Amino acid sequence: MSSLLNRRRSGLIACLLMLFANSAQAQKFCVFDVLGVQGPFYGTMLEYSTIARKWGVQLELKPYTNEEKAVEDFNAGVCDVMSTTGIRAREFNLFASSIEAIGGVGNDAQMKSIIETISRPEAAKLMAQDGYEVAGVLPIGAVYLFLNDRAINSVEKIKGKKIAVLAHDIVQLRLAERLGFQALAADIDDFALKFNQGTADMLPAPAIAYMPLELFKGVGNKGLVLKMPISYLSLQVVARADKFPANFGQKSRTYFASLFDSLLKPTKNAEQEILYFFPAPDGEYDNYQALLRDARVSMTKEGIYDSKMMILLKKVRCKNEPKRIECSDGKE
Repeated sequence: MSSLLNRRRSGLIACLLMLFANSAQAQKFCVFDVLGVQGPFYGTMLEYSTIARKWGVQLELKPYTNEEKAVEDFNAGVCDVMSTTGIRAREFNLFASSIEAIGGVGNDAQMKSIIETISRPEAAKLMAQDGYEVAGVLPIGAVYLFLNDRAINSVEKIKGKKIAVLAHDIVQLRLAERLGFQALAADIDDFALKFNQGTADMLPAPAIAYMPLELFKGVGNKGLVLKMPISYLSLQVVARADKFPANFGQKSRTYFASLFDSLLKPTKNAEQEILYFFPAPDGEYDNYQALLRDARVSMTKEGIYDSKMMILLKKVRCKNEPKRIECSDGKE
């Protein structure tokens, strides 16, 4: 009898040890930050990994300065979760990545409202797709149009101008096509170089790229940065749902949504560093908005953007600016 009890006790201990070993096993986290371990987003993910321990999840961070490599490793199963821009997150969740739609978000307050909305439990189903779950959306900041000549000061005058775009981003390529630009496809290494050296007349980029990529060289003394968001970039945390506890994604989204104001500080500081940061000329703002809207509507019809996200974006824009033409014409 005692030998039977000993065998059962030994079996129970072995099972407990296996369970402990499994719970202690770290999940690999591919973290993209152009500045690597010194970057602000890597620092944010370090703090996040500390919080995740309280949820029973241990994250082992693996830094990447090359976003394409981070996504490749995630697809290859090297990592269980990754952080990547909304551009690269399209293949994992069209709804969440469509937050970056052309002209979809007009200011920081709108972006905050949208992130808070999609981070609520009621939106959880929309954040999951094909075995992947978006476990957080972080603001990177508005994308502005960098121009090398202030004489390009109207919708008509920007048509036909050369614009540097990322070759892997179908949205930028379609935008150039819809708006009548000459697209110069580039990779991340020569994206800014084409503008700085004068090969491209224009460049879409967030404010935080201004100093690191030396975009002031392309703007020079004759250019400007158009103070009107043409889209809003995000960093998205994408996880393999089956690698994490059922409630992990929701806890994670709630956590990141609470950080919005603090995460935006580097962006606001970067905007202060832009020397020639001017709004659209009188009478041109509505023309620019109409152009962006036409491109957004067209790309939604093509399936490039998620229609549910477009409804949400419009609702937030119109709540923030109820006098916008789009709020009453029913076109979108």
